[in-house]
Amino acid sequence: MNLSRALLTMTTMLTAQIALAHPVVHMSELRIDAAQAQAFDAAGRHNMLHSLREEPGVLAMHAVASLDRPGVVYMFEVYSGEAAYKHHVETMHYKGFVDTTWSLVGSQQSIATEPVFLVEKPASLSVVQRGRTPETRIVEVTVRRENLDAFRRIVTAGMRESMKVEPGVLAMYAVTRKDHPEQWIFFEIYASADAYASHRKTPHFMEYLRLTGDMLVDKGHIEVENIALHSRGGLHVDSTAPNK
Repeated sequence: MNLSRALLTMTTMLTAQIALAHPVVHMSELRIDAAQAQAFDAAGRHNMLHSLREEPGVLAMHAVASLDRPGVVYMFEVYSGEAAYKHHVETMHYKGFVDTTWSLVGSQQSIATEPVFLVEKPASLSVVQRGRTPETRIVEVTVRRENLDAFRRIVTAGMRESMKVEPGVLAMYAVTRKDHPEQWIFFEIYASADAYASHRKTPHFMEYLRLTGDMLVDKGHIEVENIALHSRGGLHVDSTAPNK
């Protein structure tokens, strides 16, 4: 696959960082009829393309499918604020998506989140087919409550370094569950499986593992393949940046 053509679209207007005061992240888990995955994928991609094209407040929309649980889909969406999200759900393309897929979705669970770290490379991202390239990772960890402040400081410092020095790290998003700050969800996008493997060998990642190993109560990851990934690029939300 030609990444320069199929994955990354560089535009001069996106070179500046998008910094936000109160971004909104919506994450959900959907159970769909696995036999109708193709129809669901097409409807989702149509909604996502129109959302990024027509709604300035929609900053990123990613959809991935579980490899271990057929029919389970995860959505990860970033909006500039609550008003942008409310506008989105009133658009014709979103309502069309709901009308098209309501019979395909058996259940939907929304995950209320608090954004901690939402950082992307400057290039926009557009992936419109199922596959494992780029490499998308979803990791969930539960942190001991007495270690929350230290964990937040250590993990965001590591992600900050990854985005700065690793060209193969395209986006790193970290959120906590609302009312449960000890439960973290990481949604990360790497240019390839090799880029992810290289990331795991970096000094800053190894340091993160060393410093936080005893802080975790639980840790797990979800194996996924991409349905569609779309972002404007340049998003930069870092709640623990040194200048905060």
